[in-house]
Amino acid sequence: MLRGLFLVGLVGFGGGSALIPVVERELVDRRKLLSAEDYVRHTVVANITPGALPVKLAASAGLTLGGWGLAVLAVLAVTLPGVVGTISLMALSDFLGPAALRVISSASVGITAFIVVLLIGYIVKVHVGSGQLPLFVLITATAASLTSLDPLVKLIGTAFQFEPSAQPPRMDAVVLIVGALLGIVVVTLFSSRGREPRLMRQRKFPIAAMRPALLACAAFLALTAVGLVAFAVLLPNGARLGALLALSSITSFGGGEAYIAVADGYFVKPGFVDAATFYTQLVPIANALPGPILVKVAAGVGYLVGAPHGTAIALLLATAATFVAAGACCALMLPVLGAYLWLRKEPIVINIGRYILPVICGLLISVSATMLDVAAKVGEEAGVAPGPLLIVMLLAIALMTWLHLKRLASDILMLVLAGGASLLLLSILGPPA
Repeated sequence: MLRGLFLVGLVGFGGGSALIPVVERELVDRRKLLSAEDYVRHTVVANITPGALPVKLAASAGLTLGGWGLAVLAVLAVTLPGVVGTISLMALSDFLGPAALRVISSASVGITAFIVVLLIGYIVKVHVGSGQLPLFVLITATAASLTSLDPLVKLIGTAFQFEPSAQPPRMDAVVLIVGALLGIVVVTLFSSRGREPRLMRQRKFPIAAMRPALLACAAFLALTAVGLVAFAVLLPNGARLGALLALSSITSFGGGEAYIAVADGYFVKPGFVDAATFYTQLVPIANALPGPILVKVAAGVGYLVGAPHGTAIALLLATAATFVAAGACCALMLPVLGAYLWLRKEPIVINIGRYILPVICGLLISVSATMLDVAAKVGEEAGVAPGPLLIVMLLAIALMTWLHLKRLASDILMLVLAGGASLLLLSILGPPA
């Protein structure tokens, strides 16, 4: 399992919801470690709680398969590649200059196309296996229309080089998920009128069933505490900064892009991190590398505030920030997962596990549009017109989707070829260095 999650951390461009099918491919389809039902429960809980979604999926898988110890190791496995890459590039940025970041950004265009292929494959799988294709299509289309209009307009504006006159309304992903959950609950209760819910016949809360989740929660609280102590000991006013890192993690909904705005309010405006450094160094590097953006940005903040005190302090604080950000959101999420598992045989929970999937598919359409828009802007910065680049990407996505669904080429091969092709294409078509 740890090897699979480490691989997810290596190829996890797009972050957040984009990694739902990537994690499923590794743990459910390829390695057969989790059942599809378990993974759906993990996905639901990860979506309705704050923090980095891939980190919470890793913690849920670890808890299910091996308890609190494996949960902690799973979180470290999925976050390690992105955090190490972010800190390494920040530490070497003065020596390497912008060339290294350009290489990573150029390769990320092709990798983005491959991630979109995985999202399409996940959407097809959910709908084909539903047994209720018309209903699932309707739910997916409704969810996509509520969340995708704004990113689609931005994508069209990028492609045709115009600025939209008005920003279309867009429902927040968390609002959509919570609204969908409430709708499923209401419909289930209405359809079950006259029958006594099974839960009402239970007189005693099964604390034994909650014990694994509570132990894992305690482990992540301990991990968070280690990071907080490191900040308090190593940095003047470090206790306050560590507390803000934890608070930013458990109040962050909406994915990595939303966390950048949260981090601005928590760390840039109070003066912990210089705005120019944050937006010209940390944010571009975190966006160009794989892995959960929330944890990468938090680790980068730790590194930046520690840098004036020496490289060793900077690295220690980057590690501490990783512990705080990942530990806090997992500590909050795992008790929710434990309660969800306790209720897993309830009709309401069964229906949530089934009908939340097309809602998530609608969100993935929005994620795909945002990822393509970001990739087009990367190409534009490299000197390639975004319109033609998007056409090439869509053709590549169509080809790779066909290969993926027919299983005619391995995903690793397509990933490497897509990243290499975009790096070569942008290097040839872009302006000379």
